[in-house]
Amino acid sequence: MGVVDEAARLERAGYPVIHLEKGEPGLDTPAPVKQAAIEALLANKTRYSHSSGLPELRQAVCDYYASQYGVRIDPRRVVVNAGSSACLVEIFLALLSPGDEVVLPDPGYPAYPRFITAARGVPVQAGSAVTGYQHTAELVREHLTPRTKAILINFPNNPTGAVADAAQLAAFAELGPIVVSDEVYHGLEADGCHSRSILEFTDNAVVVGSFSKAYAMTGWRLGYLIVPEHMVTAVTRMHEDLFVGTNTFIQWAAITALGDAATIQRQVREELNTRRDCLLAELPRLGLQLAHQPRGAFYVLVRQWANTGTSAQLAADLLKHAHVAITPGSVFGPSGEGNIRFSLSAPADQIVVAMRRVEKFLVEHPALAPR
Repeated sequence: MGVVDEAARLERAGYPVIHLEKGEPGLDTPAPVKQAAIEALLANKTRYSHSSGLPELRQAVCDYYASQYGVRIDPRRVVVNAGSSACLVEIFLALLSPGDEVVLPDPGYPAYPRFITAARGVPVQAGSAVTGYQHTAELVREHLTPRTKAILINFPNNPTGAVADAAQLAAFAELGPIVVSDEVYHGLEADGCHSRSILEFTDNAVVVGSFSKAYAMTGWRLGYLIVPEHMVTAVTRMHEDLFVGTNTFIQWAAITALGDAATIQRQVREELNTRRDCLLAELPRLGLQLAHQPRGAFYVLVRQWANTGTSAQLAADLLKHAHVAITPGSVFGPSGEGNIRFSLSAPADQIVVAMRRVEKFLVEHPALAPR
């Protein structure tokens, strides 16, 4: 967010910044979803819903998981909240006692450790540089201790774009501790890939879902938890006290989104695939190598050039001199250092312009240019 803030400052000063750092695809919410929210407002659907979410929305989530993954879920297990961040804070508050450990991917979403420490837990980062930035059960196993309470996984992954196949997910499920699976990038896979849900392999898991990414609804702030049966009472009671409920009219819009999920996700995916192909075609001419082949989400992690200092310094230099905003790998954990992340948050034509600016930056700073 520091990069985002500085990019915004430069824009206010009149500089034409190209945003390749944001955690959103920059697409408009589909018209039917917006219309559903408008109609809900006009129908005065603005009072409290059930604390855990509209029964209709919770059922729609269950129907989606049945059709998409072949798993049957009782709607009581679905808890709707204001985005996946609130969901993650909530589930760790429910799961952790002071000092409990959670093993999480490194590199991984920068806020994960904060969610855990907010619940007085201890984040344990499993560095994946040795596996080519593929988070695996074998890496996690090395970090398990008697204090390990949960394992956090995220596929497709931010920042690498990595996905996990059935065997890999099954291996996480077999480790023992409850698995918290952040599935917010499901539906945004490349190359015809289809993500599997952890719920296909174990009931000892929590799913974190969101409407932000795959439905182009980032500003709507709506997500959900799917919790195991044995956690339903504890989580719903805590949810009633902490959150009371979630925006009612937005939940009605989310039902429309789920009802048209196949079309919406296909449209978002096709646009992101175009952008990804464009960026991947541009990287070799700049001497940039992939840290991991991106197969999902909308991020590309690349190894930074030699002699460019820290990833934070390189990101600052590109923003200042080329007016291209990217994210330093260091924010994703210790294993992220030495890399930079491009987000597919701008259209393909803007990605090309951004790469030309980076190329010009290298010409003007020959000591940094790849050899």
